[in-house]
Amino acid sequence: MPLPNDASSRSDPASRDDPTTALVEVGAGMAVLFADRPPSEMELIPFSMMGTETTKRLTDRLAIGAGLVNTGVQGVQGALPAQGLVRLAPQTLEALKTAVPVQSGGWNLGVLTEGHGFSHVIRWAPATSAQAATLLSSLGPAAALLSLQMQLASVSRRVDENLELTQEVLKELRQDHWNTLLGLYETTVRAVEEAQMVGFVNQHIYGAVKTREADLRAERHVFDDYVKGHVKALSPNARSRNEYLQGHGEEIIADAHGLLMAEGSWFRFRVLRAASIAYDEDHAAENQQLLTSLVETTQQEHDEAMGRIAELLEALERRARLVAALPGRRSFKLGAGRGTDRHDIAPLAEALAEKVAVLRNRPHRIGELPQPALAVFKDGTAPKELLRILQYVLPEGTRLLALADVNDTEHLIHGNAYLGVTPEHFFLSSQSGVNSQGIIERQIPLADIRYVRTGADRAAGLVLDVITKDENIRISFDAWAQEGERLKDARRLGTLLASAMNIPDEELCSDPLLPSPAVPDRMELPGDPQRFPAPRRSA
Repeated sequence: MPLPNDASSRSDPASRDDPTTALVEVGAGMAVLFADRPPSEMELIPFSMMGTETTKRLTDRLAIGAGLVNTGVQGVQGALPAQGLVRLAPQTLEALKTAVPVQSGGWNLGVLTEGHGFSHVIRWAPATSAQAATLLSSLGPAAALLSLQMQLASVSRRVDENLELTQEVLKELRQDHWNTLLGLYETTVRAVEEAQMVGFVNQHIYGAVKTREADLRAERHVFDDYVKGHVKALSPNARSRNEYLQGHGEEIIADAHGLLMAEGSWFRFRVLRAASIAYDEDHAAENQQLLTSLVETTQQEHDEAMGRIAELLEALERRARLVAALPGRRSFKLGAGRGTDRHDIAPLAEALAEKVAVLRNRPHRIGELPQPALAVFKDGTAPKELLRILQYVLPEGTRLLALADVNDTEHLIHGNAYLGVTPEHFFLSSQSGVNSQGIIERQIPLADIRYVRTGADRAAGLVLDVITKDENIRISFDAWAQEGERLKDARRLGTLLASAMNIPDEELCSDPLLPSPAVPDRMELPGDPQRFPAPRRSA
């Protein structure tokens, strides 16, 4: 559901006639569309594979539960008809987290655009609204089955062209599994296509995949174990993590693609089984508990497996992009020494990651260029080459508050260093380690800072002493930071670090000779106009 960028310059959609189109969100990113006529701009997924009677009961409950019945007409015949399912784009879901929607009559209003104007005004209710809550409670297990149908539409599509190279890697490295994987993939996709064609899943359709359950389960376990092994091997230590990714890139690509195929086949099998149970309308009441359990378990297991694939691919893609960002324009290759064509791993990992993001209905993002609010550098700005490296070195979502070009006076890092501050940590790393290897050598929680002192050294000039829980760190600055704006920037870095000073209760001491020590709320350093907060006690 696209939102206009210049809505303020157009007519107010709330002033139009009562909209004849409504969306009720019944799950994360999934909504039911009610309309006299579905808008052509929407990609609609019809209700399918549940049988005629089950579908009719479902749509009747949808209409009543959504409160869309025309009060001038008796019964559900006066309701806007339920047309099918709509997937809300990840960008729309992101916007809805912060944007304040226009409201009318208890509904939020959204618009569809066409050309330079509005084409449709749509009422919509989020999953947390009263309308959606009423709707979900009336549907029972059918609501969860709707969610599975939505995902099924994505996992049943044929292999994308941009995944063909990763498929070749899988075929070569896991040749003993390839034929089985491909056979299960084709069998389950064909069964889904047959079910969508006739609108239900009877035993003739389900029976074709039921006989392959053992193979489906075995292949899923094999590749899930491979992926779990890779995820477990991703050490928190940056150097070890990078070495593992560099040495096992092709296995990661192969196993991620293998699990994507195995999990997709297993998911299709489970949805077909659920749809076959729903088709048994003569025993609907007795089957309700079984159907509910099957649907919930399928959704949970699928989400967990896709999450593992996404975590692994994100680590691999970040490493590949980091290698490309380092000086020398190196690339992360597959196939070295094995007689195969060598390919950059970055586009392969990206293609797989984008596919997984689509299946999870989440935006595919690998870091944004950090924009530190405070940059202590000779020209007042951080080098873009450095920021591009940190984009892939810092964990996803990290906000870089400050970045500085400093000298390690205590020789903890050995030479020129970068000091960075995030909301949770500060890091100190040699410039050569960051620039040539993409490694941050030391990362210390802000909670470990006990005291920060600025001072002047006859040889080094302005210095910062950062006293942490376990060590004393002294940093200095080059001559360019000894006066003017750069001096102010360096002092502000000290203020920022000092604002994190704290002493946990377990580290405080007492002695009867000093029963009530006087601790001022704030203190001023001698000869320093900057005011620093006194060390605070942790809660």
